[in-house]
Amino acid sequence: MRRSLALASAVCLLAVTACDSSSDSSDGTPGTVEELTEDGLVGLALLHRGFEGGDPETDQVLVFHDPESGAPLQRIELPDGAVDPMSPDVPVYGQFSEDWQYFAFATREPNAVHLAVLTDPDEAEDDEVEGFSYQPVETIASSQGGLVSRPMIHGERLWYVLGNGDGQPPQVMSVPLEAPNGTPNQEGSLALGEGNRPSDWALTPDGSLHIRNSVPTQQLTGGEGSAVVRATNGTVVNATLTTNGEQWQTFDGTEVWGGGDALLRPDGNGEAPDGLYLLSTEGQGYTATRLLEDEPGPVVQYAPAEERDAVLLQTENAWFRVDLGEEGAVEAEEVFPLYQDASMEGWPLVVRWTQNPPGDPSAEPSDPSED
Repeated sequence: MRRSLALASAVCLLAVTACDSSSDSSDGTPGTVEELTEDGLVGLALLHRGFEGGDPETDQVLVFHDPESGAPLQRIELPDGAVDPMSPDVPVYGQFSEDWQYFAFATREPNAVHLAVLTDPDEAEDDEVEGFSYQPVETIASSQGGLVSRPMIHGERLWYVLGNGDGQPPQVMSVPLEAPNGTPNQEGSLALGEGNRPSDWALTPDGSLHIRNSVPTQQLTGGEGSAVVRATNGTVVNATLTTNGEQWQTFDGTEVWGGGDALLRPDGNGEAPDGLYLLSTEGQGYTATRLLEDEPGPVVQYAPAEERDAVLLQTENAWFRVDLGEEGAVEAEEVFPLYQDASMEGWPLVVRWTQNPPGDPSAEPSDPSED
C-alpha cells in the first residue's frame, strides 16, 4: 500500500509539473530552454514509453525524478515513435547530449537518423505538444541502400552505424553535432560473428570506440571463481564473472561504468539469483562485491552517480541506493517505488543520473594550479 500511495502522489505531482511547464515563467517555473537549463535538469532521468498509461509508440516522455523520493521534477516530450516501445535494451543513455540540448533517434520508414533539439513550449510545430519537447531539426538519410541505426551522442559528435549489406561488416560513423550532414568519419568496422551478427560496440566515458569482437579477452584471478574482461584504453566494457557455479555478465545497452569497474547481472539462463555484483579489477586480479543480495529478484537497471561514489539500482519491485566508499559498499537503502509504463518490460528506461546542472561550475574539475 505504501508503494502504491507513493506512486500515485508522484503521478499527481508530475501532472502539476506538466501543466506549469507551459505556463508564464513569472511564478518561477522555467518558460524557456535557457531558464530550464539554469534551473538545472538534474535527477534520475527515465524515458517513459506509454506515459501515464498512454500509447507506448506515441506517448514517449523524458522525466527527471528526485533521486531521493522519486518525485517527478520535470518532463520533456519526445517525437512520436522515437524509441522502440517493446525492446528491453535500448541504449537511451547515449541518445541525449550531456547538456540535454540534443536527442538523436533512428527510424526505419524512412530509414534515417534524426537529430532533435530541446525546444521552448511555445516554439513546437505540433500544437498538441505542451511544455518542453525535443523537435527534429536535422536528418541523416541512408546512402546507397545502407541501413543507418544506433545513434549515440558523445561530446560534440553524433555516432551511428551504417550497414552495407551483402555480408559486409557495418561501419561505425561519426559527424559533428553542429554539422550532422557533413562528411562523416569512419571510426571502425563491426566484425561479423556467428550468423553474420555484427559485434556489439560501445563508447567509453572518454569517447573511445570499443568493438567487442575486436578486443582480446583478459583472464583475471581472485577469490573464488574467475573473471574474463575486455577493456579499451583502461576501461572495462565487457566482463563475465563465474562464481559459486553461477555466471554474471555486464548489462546490455547500459552506460559504461568507466575505469576498471563494472556492474554484472545474472546471465539470464535459468532462475536468476538476487542482486548483482560490482567487479573491480586491478592488474591481473579482481574483487567482486555482491549488492542487494537480500532483496528479492535481480537488478534490471542501474544509474551510477557522476563521481561513481554511489549507484541507484532498480529491481522488479523498487529503486535502491548504494553508496560506494573506499572501504566498499554501504548497506543498500530503498529510496522509492517502481515506476511503470506501457512498454513490454513495464517500466521506463534509465537514461542518466545527473547531479549537477549543465554548465554548473561545481561540476567542472578544479585547476591544480589554483590549489
